[in-house]
Amino acid sequence: MFKAQHIDHVEVLVSDLPRSAKWYEEVLGLKPMGKWDPEPWMIGAGTSKLALFKAELPRTDAGSEAHWHRVAWHTDAAGFQGAQQHLKALGIAFRGPVDHGVSDSIYFNDPDGNPLEITFYKR
Repeated sequence: MFKAQHIDHVEVLVSDLPRSAKWYEEVLGLKPMGKWDPEPWMIGAGTSKLALFKAELPRTDAGSEAHWHRVAWHTDAAGFQGAQQHLKALGIAFRGPVDHGVSDSIYFNDPDGNPLEITFYKR
């Protein structure tokens, strides 16, 4: 049976990766935790991470229209296999597993279309 352990990361669409990473470090004390080429840039504290993705965002009076993109739940290898079986048994379609090198993920949506991910790190 699958059971989520904790939120692994929340994906955030930003207009400028270096500027956003610096802002989160200065304002919230989040530290670099890894980079893919060219993205995402992972920043965080403890086991909580933000995955910064570059996006062309429309501008408003308040700034760019950046927003959260996806919530990813962390599990271990056994939980990752169990999650796939669990989703299949519930009739919930998912994409993956997707091999990200250091991690594997599956992607699916809640009933309102909100994107979710289940991920585990290979090391």
